[in-house]
Amino acid sequence: MTAAAPRPFGAFVAASASAGRLVVQPRMGFGDPAAMRTGLERTRAATATTVGTLTIDSYTRVGDLAGAGAALAEGAGLNGYPIATHPLAVTRALLDGVHDEGFPVQVRHGSARPQAIVRALLAAGLDATEGGPVSYCLPYGRTPLRESVAAWAEGCELLAGHARPGSVPHLESFGGCLLGQLCPPGLLVAMSVLECLFFAQHGVRSVSLSYAQQTDPGQDEDAIRALRRLAGELLPAGVDHHVVLYTYMGVYPRTERGATRLLEASARLAVRAGADRLLVKTTAESRRIPTVAENVRALETAAAAAALAGPPLPVGRDDSEVYMEARALVEGVLGLYPDLARALPAAFERGLLDVPFCLHPDNAGRSRSVIGADGRLRWSDTGAMPIRPDAPADLAPLTSNGLLTALNHMADRYDRPPADPVPPYRHRTDTPHHRHEQEPVMDHAPQAAGPALPPPLGEHLRSPQLRAAMLVQQEALWAARDFLRGAGFTELLPPLVGPVTDPGGRGAKALDVDYYGRPYKLMTSAILYKQASLRGFPKLFYIAPNVRVEPEETATTGRHLVEFHQIDVEIAGASREDAQEVAAGLLTHVAEHVWTAVPDVLAELGRQEADFADVRSGKYDVCTHQEAVARLLTAGHPQSPDSEIDWTGERLLSLESDRPFFINDYPKGSRGFYDREDPERPGVLRNFDLIAPHGYGELVSGSERESDYATIVTRMRESGENPAKYAWYLKEAREGIPASAGFGMGLQRLVRFLTGLDALWQVSAYPKLPGVVAP
Repeated sequence: MTAAAPRPFGAFVAASASAGRLVVQPRMGFGDPAAMRTGLERTRAATATTVGTLTIDSYTRVGDLAGAGAALAEGAGLNGYPIATHPLAVTRALLDGVHDEGFPVQVRHGSARPQAIVRALLAAGLDATEGGPVSYCLPYGRTPLRESVAAWAEGCELLAGHARPGSVPHLESFGGCLLGQLCPPGLLVAMSVLECLFFAQHGVRSVSLSYAQQTDPGQDEDAIRALRRLAGELLPAGVDHHVVLYTYMGVYPRTERGATRLLEASARLAVRAGADRLLVKTTAESRRIPTVAENVRALETAAAAAALAGPPLPVGRDDSEVYMEARALVEGVLGLYPDLARALPAAFERGLLDVPFCLHPDNAGRSRSVIGADGRLRWSDTGAMPIRPDAPADLAPLTSNGLLTALNHMADRYDRPPADPVPPYRHRTDTPHHRHEQEPVMDHAPQAAGPALPPPLGEHLRSPQLRAAMLVQQEALWAARDFLRGAGFTELLPPLVGPVTDPGGRGAKALDVDYYGRPYKLMTSAILYKQASLRGFPKLFYIAPNVRVEPEETATTGRHLVEFHQIDVEIAGASREDAQEVAAGLLTHVAEHVWTAVPDVLAELGRQEADFADVRSGKYDVCTHQEAVARLLTAGHPQSPDSEIDWTGERLLSLESDRPFFINDYPKGSRGFYDREDPERPGVLRNFDLIAPHGYGELVSGSERESDYATIVTRMRESGENPAKYAWYLKEAREGIPASAGFGMGLQRLVRFLTGLDALWQVSAYPKLPGVVAP
């Protein structure tokens, strides 16, 4: 059965836009055909509306086909796909079954002389590419502008006249980028419009107008709206067109957090301003050529941000500064000659177009730009262009140091650490002690933000803030069950009372219950029951209520509850690493679902997608207890190497992190008797905590379990527990409890992290605080 012919590139983007979906596209090219095909397949399979990219290598861009052939013969790595050098059959095989009606592919290059590339892509069955007579000449080399214009006129005519029957060749102007940064938007918009008019004059009937994200979101929105308006006013009837936004093309943030934040900002900008397609950049841009996986992650991150951005704003008819400036530049060029093949070189000869900081011999080089105090790009000198400088008149001359600062403006801005979401905390001086696996890590310092105690219950239940938190909790619980059931886990209903519960810690006590004359306990944790259940249910989870009587002085901390819930997970035959993989996957799935299901609720609570980028993309760091202690000692915090990370230390570590991280290998004696000791490292436990970033502290605690009867009894005695209290549990252990690993994730802690609220009581419908009598 013959596959359906590929849908025209412009028609695919238009259909996606009509359906409310932003098309996202990578910058991706590999010399090896197998790697290139893998890149296209992974792009197509991404959780996003995508089009494919074949980015061309540097030899082919400059017309050195012999050099490309020699590199292939030598097995040298290339920074793109040499489409004019690989045999045609190789390229067709690469595209077979990938390039079809649901997945257009565009060739991206950077050549001032594109004819060989256009012939090769047409022969391979492709009909979409990009560039331009100015935008792929001035920034990239020394090809005389008149030669580039003539070559691009021929390239457009080849593309328009030799495509396969039924196709609508598409050409994207790179004019909205030029040098990538420090060019005020009016010139970028004008150049993109002029190049698309040039394409239309040479027979191309489907075009896209580009704009590269610059320094100010408001100015960028004005630019994209101006681009859309001018395209509608000036392009000939019958020429299909759309706007494509480039994620920032200048010096890119060096941190993953900064790079992700900038990418998400570009996705929101695209949607707000009405761009239909987005060229993404990855978190690796500042260091190296990104991998396929990094490209796919960028596509999915951008698509998620776009889906949450809301509807685009109308184009409007307001004459913004950018629109008026771009219109003046376009009219100045069109006033020279109707034929843009003559007008464009003449405009540069006369200085009517002048790209700041561009060293090409055909550029006048008289214009200069600056970043104003308001963050907008301004003209400090416009040379002979028909526009006026708009920078302050008393602006100091630009120095080399000032230029370097301007070049790094966006990288420095997005790499800047966020302000602490919680106030600094009082250091504790009490001695460390054991902690439950499920006990929340809580600071006893009162919180400055928000009331310390909840209002009367009726008022609390009516509050919009609680309703928002409960909507988030509802979605978090749905996502947790969805993830765990999908991974083969069985949900059991946990016990509420029993003859014994998890050993207490940090001053907390279990509540006693008279159970038919016997002293039973309300569950502080159901960990022992999880282990006992494994022979019948090798993969199980609870949504478990727990009750713990905390010291009264913790009532006003905002970080303690008497009643709370845990997502308790246990896996027979699992290692610590297996449990960590499930815990990380669970958190990622929950965060992704909540941001998809109730983004408006999170936004109303003041949460920002950028703060969840690493969680949603599954990026988690790992350190050992020993490494964490060393970091705290270096920071001046007196952390004992033989005990738990205390509350102050844990919060310090959490505040300095932009992504979740695991702490492994706590010392023996710092945790319960059920945490397994590493047989190869006596005194080290095979356990972990998962710490949320930005000061929110521990979300998960878990470990491999001790399952040997004799070892469990020994560990109980070492930790001061009376084995007789645990008779039922020890009977199960003696008969054989499977080796396992598991964890507990605090539900209220999870919801607090998702919502960003100050206190656990704010995410509990019926909060009971230590020492506070409440219904």
